[in-house]
Amino acid sequence: MENDRLTIVYVANEDKELTLAITYGQTIEDLCLKVCKSLGIGPVARHLFALRNHYTKLWYPSAYCLEMKDKNKFDFRLRFKPSSLQRLKHVDVNAYDYYFQQARSDVMDNKVPDIVYERHKQELIGLGVSDMYRVMLEKRLPRETVESEYRKYIPRECIKRHAFFIKKPIHNALRKISGYDANYVKEQYLKQFECMAPNYPYEEYEALMDRGLQNPPAKVILRVNVDEIKYSETLAIPWTTLCAIEDLCFVSIRQDNTVEISRKNGIPSYLKFSKNALLMSFVSALDGYYRLAVKWTFNLCGEVVTPSLERLHKLKCHGPVGQEFSYTKLQQKRANKPGSYLLRESETEYNVYYLDACNKEGKLFSKRIEERTVSDDFIITGVPGRYNTLAQCVSSFQDSEGQSYLSECLPPSEYDKSSLLLCAPESAVSEVAADEEIVASVLETGPRCVPQNQLEIYKPFLRTGRIQQYSPTTLHRAIWRLTKGKKLEVALKILKQEEETNYTKEFLELAGKWSQLRSGTLVRLYGLTVTPSIGMLLELVRHGSLDEYLRSPSSQTIKTVDMVEATACLATALWHLEENGIVHGNIRCNKLLVHAHTTNSFVVKLADPGIFVYTETDIHWLPPETYNDPELARYSFQADVWAAGTTIWQIFARGVTLQEFRNADAMKKCYKSGKRLPIPNGCPMEVYRLMLECWGDSSGSRKQPQAIMRDINQILYQVYNSRRSHAYATAFPKLFSSEMKKFEQDNSDSSDNKSLNSESRSNSFSTDNTSLRWNDTDDSTQGLINTNEDSTEDLSAYLGWLSSARRDSEGCSISQNNIPNMNCIERSTQVLRIGHPGDLGEVIGRNESGTEDCGSGGSSNGSLGQMRGIYELDIDCNVILQGRIGQGFYGEVYRGTLERENGKDIEPQQVAIKKLKTRALEADIRDFEREIAIMKTLKHPNVVEILGVISEPEVCLVMEYVKHGSLQSYLSIHKQELTHRRLLGFALDIATGMDYLGSMSIVHRDLAARNILVADENKVKISDFGLAQVTGKNDYYILQTDRGLPIKWYAPESIRDGKFSTRSDVWSFGVTMYETFGFGEEPRLPGLDSSTERLQNEQEKGSTELLAALERGTRLPCPSTCPQAIYVKLMYPCWHLQSHQRPDFATLCKDIKDLLAQY
Repeated sequence: MENDRLTIVYVANEDKELTLAITYGQTIEDLCLKVCKSLGIGPVARHLFALRNHYTKLWYPSAYCLEMKDKNKFDFRLRFKPSSLQRLKHVDVNAYDYYFQQARSDVMDNKVPDIVYERHKQELIGLGVSDMYRVMLEKRLPRETVESEYRKYIPRECIKRHAFFIKKPIHNALRKISGYDANYVKEQYLKQFECMAPNYPYEEYEALMDRGLQNPPAKVILRVNVDEIKYSETLAIPWTTLCAIEDLCFVSIRQDNTVEISRKNGIPSYLKFSKNALLMSFVSALDGYYRLAVKWTFNLCGEVVTPSLERLHKLKCHGPVGQEFSYTKLQQKRANKPGSYLLRESETEYNVYYLDACNKEGKLFSKRIEERTVSDDFIITGVPGRYNTLAQCVSSFQDSEGQSYLSECLPPSEYDKSSLLLCAPESAVSEVAADEEIVASVLETGPRCVPQNQLEIYKPFLRTGRIQQYSPTTLHRAIWRLTKGKKLEVALKILKQEEETNYTKEFLELAGKWSQLRSGTLVRLYGLTVTPSIGMLLELVRHGSLDEYLRSPSSQTIKTVDMVEATACLATALWHLEENGIVHGNIRCNKLLVHAHTTNSFVVKLADPGIFVYTETDIHWLPPETYNDPELARYSFQADVWAAGTTIWQIFARGVTLQEFRNADAMKKCYKSGKRLPIPNGCPMEVYRLMLECWGDSSGSRKQPQAIMRDINQILYQVYNSRRSHAYATAFPKLFSSEMKKFEQDNSDSSDNKSLNSESRSNSFSTDNTSLRWNDTDDSTQGLINTNEDSTEDLSAYLGWLSSARRDSEGCSISQNNIPNMNCIERSTQVLRIGHPGDLGEVIGRNESGTEDCGSGGSSNGSLGQMRGIYELDIDCNVILQGRIGQGFYGEVYRGTLERENGKDIEPQQVAIKKLKTRALEADIRDFEREIAIMKTLKHPNVVEILGVISEPEVCLVMEYVKHGSLQSYLSIHKQELTHRRLLGFALDIATGMDYLGSMSIVHRDLAARNILVADENKVKISDFGLAQVTGKNDYYILQTDRGLPIKWYAPESIRDGKFSTRSDVWSFGVTMYETFGFGEEPRLPGLDSSTERLQNEQEKGSTELLAALERGTRLPCPSTCPQAIYVKLMYPCWHLQSHQRPDFATLCKDIKDLLAQY
């Protein structure tokens, strides 16, 4: 053809060079494919190979467009070294042979830097002799012929230095070798070569490394190999690891030939190259190793892409993964659902695809599809006709009625662990894949029946610190071996052989019940064993039972927020049980197992109930309606709720053992009369209120599991602001004087601060109005007291001990003999109804000294928190205030109902009401007025709607009620079922709503997952405009006052200069996306000391250090649960230091839509 040009490609085999035609518009990858085809290298191994410039020795990226000139000359080489040569030989013997020829050629030409003649003289001659013997075998040549041509096989350096003395040693060595085949000789040659040059083939580059503002750039030598990038300022200095290949996150390129290397954790590295060709060679090395060792489907750099990979993404087609992988993925991910299918490239033929699918009966089948490049169409083997696209091939599979039944395509995933990861360590791939595949398989297909030969069983666990009841089961640690190299550590609960006659039916019923459950808050059941004993394979939760953990010496590190999170885990488990129609029957603190405890999380899981019988020791966990027949608790969801309340009490009493009281009947009368366990020392009132609701009357006031889950998560995510660190801190360290800060501290609402800081609050709830002694002679307890005077005194002492439930300094349970009699709170059925006048509001409506808090504003903060208040919205509408559901800077949010007086047939509408806190400052009132003014102007499907404003008796903002609460809470509760596609849908809603706010010249200033509300499973809305501002003509707002602000969500210019704009909102959007795709993970910047994170009284220092870290280039890493493509496209661009280089919300909406097309 006229546009074709010839190019020369130098190869390492005997052909020496190939002359190939190139066409205008073709890429380096196209030429590389031609070479692979001509050498017989297949579709899997071809990704190990690349082309470099014959003269400069610099590598070309795959997408480089070939120049149409006459002197194109390239070297074709195996660039990316596989983790195992045996693995390469198994995958593609021709690729293995080429690598041998390449290594041999480099040895001959003295082009292996690690091989030095003075150090490797004997080994080099040995390699030459081995090569001569190989040629004798492969070409069937006599020894004399090969000996006479020894200069072809002995490295040139050896000949140059030993020209007159080398023939005899070669002759003697060659005569002694016999009895081996050519393949064995090749293997031995490469083994010896690996010992001499273990890092071969590595690449070296020169660059300038940025060392921060205080230091000039350093000239460094970079070395890239299969494991890592290293650097050294001179060859005499030891090499330092810059980044492991597996720790790379992405790479960015600037026009000035600077490269930014972003890691999973840590500050990015900046390297400047002297020319673009050098830069592109370096970046393509990182990208190639990353694709072949970590994520085959992901290009590290947006400017250095792989054309064939982009094409596969558009087709939703896998690479050459093979049929076994494809069938396994269909079975694991879709359980062979009819109509599901997967496209993949052939692993043996070029331009051939396979369609692996499940037919209408759920049976797997495969069809071969060939792409014909000449006619530019597709054919299906065995099926007449031609098709223009792969999509047409898929739609051609139709049922008898002519309808296409292939409905769901499984696209490739970043997390696929396939045979394409040729550079990944074999041991690492198998170990990681084993755990993930086993768990995924169990979750998708249900528990397995595990044969005896797959298990290694250890001695039973020994339990300490608790009086043990007899159990018909024993618990062992075990190793479950699925296949060779794949294992999983499990807990094995075995039914004792002597008890099989009595308990087999009950044990199998328990296993059947537990097998239905799949939740991150429940201990998983993996499978069953039937021989030699009946057993359950369960998830191994390493830290043991929660009650023992709370009593251990290490419990000093357990904070109130940890216990709140443990309660949230229990509540979620309880909800999952109810959703699946399963009663636990034995919820206790010792049935909660500690899964993880870090500075930022405390996760527990509920274990199965086991085989048990109720005794008098269970009275505290059994509701009064079951006292006559405790067995009723096995079948009652209401009983599970009561038991959960007592278990929460145990958690906040730090694992205290509720010992049996000798007069059980007296204890039962106590509970029946309405008395309840006292508030544990240090327990937040909001949590104790939840306990009381769990202990409510079974006729209706007892809390339901979903409501418990909702309310405890509300406490965790609203009151504790996403775990440890308070989300709001003072920014702008240089803007305000210390006198202003002192003034703010002097005028702060101390009681509000105390109510939020549950670590330091006192618990003086025993006032003369709200707390009664258990031996008071009132009507409700007269019968109990007169029954037995001694037992009453004992009961009083026993319950007094409970009221102080706490560990002593040694971590042991306090003896009840040395605890004085204390008060306990009596509760009737009536007081457990939240919202009833005169009930629990009387208890919590006290300040810290136990007296009533009658602050300004004409109403009690406490009573309003719990009592109904009726407000008139307008002449036809009343708003009834109910329980508090959240709070912010200056306001509190309540749930309520909107009733229309003339609308008898109209159901009352649930609403949210925001009002000022009782001790609101004048500045707070102005902020609230501004928030109302802003919300009046807004109407958008992704912004919470204002319904009206109440002006009397106090100003209230009435808004639509968004039932699923905050996104932060929703992510934690529902992370098991949230897909990346649904999360991208949430992201699009948020970006769309923010784009609308920008068009209204409004800066939100508090965009975070806690301020996004979930309307339904597919829709979210932006809320909380307490910090919002209308921008002026300059399109930005400058902060006017010093106040607590959510600095971890703020852009550097906002922290430093108090400058806010839609571009600073974009930064906050990126952090919100980090929370979203991290399922509520708190944004913690790598490299900041934990002490900096906890600075409550040193906010200036905290914001200064945060700002310095951001300006150094430190950014939040990619969450472990987030696909890298989403992080690179959606989050990282939002955090550009220069605000004008961040994308706007319209661009983000477009990017999200592009990502949705991939998921």
